[in-house]
Amino acid sequence: MCRPPATRMLLPQNNSCQKILSLSLIAILTNACYTTIAPIFPLELTLHYNQQQQGDNTTNTSSSLEEYYISLIFIFFSLGCILTPPLVSRHFETSCGGTTKIMSIAMFGMSLLFYCLGSVFRLHNSWVLLEAGGGGEDDVTQDKTYNNNILIMLICTTQFCNGGLFSIVTTGYYSTATLIRTSNPDRVISSLEAAVGTGYILGPLIGSWMYDELGYVHVYVTVAAVMMFLGMVTFKFISPLFATKKIDNDDECEDDDDTSSADEEYNSLFPVDDLESRLENKGRCSVDHCNDRQKLLPMETDVILTTTTTSSSSITTTLRPTITRLLKHPRILVSALCITWINVSWTFLEPILAKRLETFFHLGRKEIGVVFSLSNFVYIPAAYLLQFAFVGSNMRKRRFIIFLSTAITPLAVLLIGSNSIYCLIFGMLVLGLFPTPVWVMLLPTMQDDALAVSDTRHRRVVNDLVAGIYNSFMVLGQVVGYLLGPMLNATLGFGKTTWIVGGLIFMQAISYYYFVMSNISVMRLKSVRKA
Repeated sequence: MCRPPATRMLLPQNNSCQKILSLSLIAILTNACYTTIAPIFPLELTLHYNQQQQGDNTTNTSSSLEEYYISLIFIFFSLGCILTPPLVSRHFETSCGGTTKIMSIAMFGMSLLFYCLGSVFRLHNSWVLLEAGGGGEDDVTQDKTYNNNILIMLICTTQFCNGGLFSIVTTGYYSTATLIRTSNPDRVISSLEAAVGTGYILGPLIGSWMYDELGYVHVYVTVAAVMMFLGMVTFKFISPLFATKKIDNDDECEDDDDTSSADEEYNSLFPVDDLESRLENKGRCSVDHCNDRQKLLPMETDVILTTTTTSSSSITTTLRPTITRLLKHPRILVSALCITWINVSWTFLEPILAKRLETFFHLGRKEIGVVFSLSNFVYIPAAYLLQFAFVGSNMRKRRFIIFLSTAITPLAVLLIGSNSIYCLIFGMLVLGLFPTPVWVMLLPTMQDDALAVSDTRHRRVVNDLVAGIYNSFMVLGQVVGYLLGPMLNATLGFGKTTWIVGGLIFMQAISYYYFVMSNISVMRLKSVRKA
């Protein structure tokens, strides 16, 4: 006999291992394709720029101009990554059949844009040849300057769109990962971060080898084909893994076996200690009985509006959660800034460390590449092994680990600024180890804080919005690092730059302790509620 459910429910399929492997595959291939840009594209842009200036004595080929173009192109990619997640994450639940299908559509778009990047220089050469001939020397020089500006504008636009689509994929797999049912809440993010680190290693290595053997165009044709194939696999095979089973009040069971399996799945939904089960449970019963996390009062921005319709009845509604309302809560804002500064601890080094290794320590290209890879080689096993240090849903312990990780990270930055090559190498290893708990634990902790201060009817929307906030603030750290590192290094030197960046990260750790770990925000909210 069928159990008559009281409400319409969505029962997730319990195939967590397949889901984790699928999201890890997406993370590896997507990040590997993205990271082929960094070591290859600047070389090809410089080569193309020099070819355009050959035989032109009136134009000064300036390396600073090339660096300006390259920095501008990468900044546009980061801007796309920052602006897109808040706009798209709120529609994950309702648009295009679910999050994974939106991700597959974004992969198709990335495939097209990667193909455009592979063909842009060839098309530009053809355009220049068509406009060549006739005119004086001044006209030719003006045409070259104009054509180069048009080229950079097209590349920046392509990179902006590519960054937006890339952020849709990354926000999608982060948001989806936090909904996978597993007894260990850190298991999914831990495996996902290890996959991201693997992609960051494979992309530059494979891309550089293909660039030397096959050439620039073939690299991006291959990358475009990989992204197209991944998009089709995601749409056809991975999306059904995250489908839900619907049970209605009018459904009838055809046999007892199906009924028992449905009962077992329904009963297994409650004891599982993960975010998805907490979301479902929180929607079925009150917060006082079902929420075993640390109690937080609603945000002052989540105003409850009561409209009196008659003398004896009223209708109560709650404002729909938005990015702005969530960020007005100090715990969520300071936690988001935490991932920003943790990302700065690495990204500020990317524009300046290579020159430091070459001029001060006299290292060659291969040795510099090895030094840059040390952090990722430590980060991958550290991120994967962190899931076995089971913390569970103890929020105080999780926040303390995040605080400790953020507070120790400046030590790695200071070691990298040392004048000893051995201290620098040790600092790179430490930089791959200490920030790992923040990358793994921060997103689920932010989602728990957001769910505790939001209306239960919008629980899935809150989950996706927090994933969008997390991704945007993470890429914001990339932009801050790219701007802060060269600016401080040019004026103060490499050593003082590391001291300043380390001090800023330590201040972030103090802010996290003050606003997140302490009960100050709770006390403030209580005083607002009493008033």
